[in-house]
Parts: sequence; C-alpha cells; structure tokens
Amino acid sequence: MSMSSYYPKTVASQMKRGLSNETAMICEIGKVLRDLGNSPREVNYYMSVDEDFISDVLGCYPKPEKRKSVSSNNNLNPWINHPKKT
Repeated sequence: MSMSSYYPKTVASQMKRGLSNETAMICEIGKVLRDLGNSPREVNYYMSVDEDFISDVLGCYPKPEKRKSVSSNNNLNPWINHPKKT
C-alpha cells in the first residue's frame, strides 16, 4: 500500500472529533501533520502543493452524526399534539 493512499486516513484518524467547521478541520490537519513529526517543509507540501491531500483527509474524517428530529407525535413533550380527552 502506498503512503499516498493511507496517509490521509492516518491524519483523519488523529484529528479531534466533532469538528464541523471546514476552517477548523483544515487547521487541525496542519496540527496533526506537525504532531506526526513532519517538518515545516513537509507540512507546507501537504497543505499547499498536494492538491488532493486536504480533500482526501476530509473525505476520511468522520462526519458528525445528525441529531434525530423530534417527532411531533411523541409523548416526551407534553405541549405537542396530545389528543383531546373526550
């Protein structure tokens, strides 16, 4: 397996979880690259020269789970659509 195919996965697995802002994700990629021991020159290469690296890492980064919407007919909220007693 070549380094180019698994390194984005490695970087994505080291990133802080739950980031939803793309700018924060890109900053985190740079931090992880430095934490993994890359030189400033290597970090610059990955972040600026390798056109696919950031998009590949973001593609491997787990998406935040979407919250389930509250059903309008659930019984958890007493103010929502309760049938009238007759």
